[in-house]
Amino acid sequence: MKKWLIFVSPLLVISGIGLLVFSINSALAQGGINISATVTICGNATVDGPEQCDGANLNSQSCTDRGYTGGSLSCNADCTFNVSACTSDGGGGGGGGGGGGGYIPPAVTKVILIGKAYPEAEITVLIDGSVSTILTADSEAAIKVELSDLTSGVYSFGIWADDGDGRRSITFSFTITVAEGVQTTISNIFLPPTIELSKVNLSKGEPLNISGKSAPKTDISIHIKSTEIIGKTEAKETGGWEYVFGTDVLEEGSHTARAKAEDQDGSISSFSKVLGFSVGKYSVVEICPRADFNKSGKTNLVDFSILLYWWGKYNPCVDQNQDGMVNLADFSILMYWWTG
Repeated sequence: MKKWLIFVSPLLVISGIGLLVFSINSALAQGGINISATVTICGNATVDGPEQCDGANLNSQSCTDRGYTGGSLSCNADCTFNVSACTSDGGGGGGGGGGGGGYIPPAVTKVILIGKAYPEAEITVLIDGSVSTILTADSEAAIKVELSDLTSGVYSFGIWADDGDGRRSITFSFTITVAEGVQTTISNIFLPPTIELSKVNLSKGEPLNISGKSAPKTDISIHIKSTEIIGKTEAKETGGWEYVFGTDVLEEGSHTARAKAEDQDGSISSFSKVLGFSVGKYSVVEICPRADFNKSGKTNLVDFSILLYWWGKYNPCVDQNQDGMVNLADFSILMYWWTG
């Protein structure tokens, strides 16, 4: 079993075979937090992750290891054992394991996404920018989707959640190479919390209510900037969380708030979207519409130069999708609005 640790931008590119453990290196936007997920590929003759077997590789197992007296063990297309040709003391096939009479169904090209969001949240899955499917997370926030109408090739996937209260998560995006006849599983997806502010303009000392949703019983860290201040709270069984922040510790001016979650297993989500607010006489910095950073009425090379200057850093105007970092996603938005 091979492992790779891949550090790339938040738009993740995955290729190759074996068990891949990948991390999104977002030290600038995430404060040094590496967000990890696991990729397993069924059909590459390597037993990895949750697989029992893979093609002719039975992981040194036989029918007798599975509790039968004899027979022929084989592997199903989904990398689970096929015990239909195993025998017991009474003779005959062992049954179960899929495919009676030793039949193994043909391999399918499939991508499986496994992770968690918020209880009963509406989950939208994108393939190459278009909506592929919409599903609902269960009451424990777990999500699982199987995408089988695929051919071999390179695909860009995205997944985001609507928390049921009108708030949407940022999009978890990645690009993978899908091979014909193999099953690729992306697991340990942990969507970041949603976040909402009660007000965006406050008097100094006025409390700010910050709320959102996450997976149940996760620890929520709320990060306030310009000066880094971190508050802590916990998501309820329903996934809802709330934190009251006293603005008396802040200087007058513009500030931002964002949140991330940590579950009981130590998995940490990426940050939520970044929301701006102001204290005192100042007003919130307006997000620059249509990627027109210099307010010239056009989106052109000047705006592109500004984007490059802020690349890998945060600027509330240039960070068009408000994920906390100026990166490839913001470049794509600039290209969409390009006027020349």
